[in-house]
Order: sequence, then C-alpha cells, then structure tokens
Amino acid sequence: MRVRLHRAPAAPATPADEPEVGRVLRLAQEGLYWQGEVEDLLIAIRDGGELGELSRAGGPLISRYEAMRKELRRFDAPALRLALTAMDEIYANHAMVLHCALDLLAVSWRSERLREEQSRLGGVGAQGERLAALTARLKRLAGEA
Repeated sequence: MRVRLHRAPAAPATPADEPEVGRVLRLAQEGLYWQGEVEDLLIAIRDGGELGELSRAGGPLISRYEAMRKELRRFDAPALRLALTAMDEIYANHAMVLHCALDLLAVSWRSERLREEQSRLGGVGAQGERLAALTARLKRLAGEA
C-alpha cells in the first residue's frame, strides 16, 4: 500500500473578528479532516509499511495536532470550556496513538508479541467518534448546521 504523502499541515488562516465558537469550530473541523490521514497511516503501519515513508507522513500530523492543542489553550470562553478540554484530550490521543504506532513499527521485528500488537492497529476508535460528535455540536452552536 502506498501512503499519500502530503505537505505538512499548515495552520488555517482565521479572521481575527470571527466569534470564538467559529474559531473553535475551525480547529475541530481541521482535526476531523486530519483524522482520516491518521487512520490511513495507522492502517499502513499495521500492514508493515516502510518506516521512513510513514514517519515522513506521520511526523507533520503529530506536530499539527500538538500545535492545535496549543491554539486551544488561547481561548478564554467559559461556555466552550468542556469542548476545549475534550478537543485537547482527543488531539493528544491522536498524536500519541500515531507516535506510538510508528515506534511499534520500528521495533516490531523483535518479537512475535510486538507483531501481534502491530496487527491490531486500525482507526482512532471512540476518540474519533467523539471528535465527530463534538464538531457537529460546535456547528450547531455556530449556527452552521
């Protein structure tokens, strides 16, 4: 399987006068967009893809999720606090899962047990569903639904 290599995810431009819920929604939508790439990479890792190629594709995604976590901390919106906390947790999870999966690929040749763990990789699971639901909720709040 050939993994699509993209340029590093860039921070989207957002108008300074956009309401906070709109800016948070943009970050949620971006996280949801990149989630598909994370899942594709996890499947490629599961299938034993080439470590160098997958690392070049995964590194920028990990970095972008961590950068988005920093962006979330700039908001001071009590009404969005639960959503911001949830997004921080989800983005930390996505970055960690991909990072750990790449680490596993690097060492899975060492034992059958590690190869078994590698074979269990796939999607982002419940955290992915949580992000989709959260994004839909933010869309309703922003009046975009």
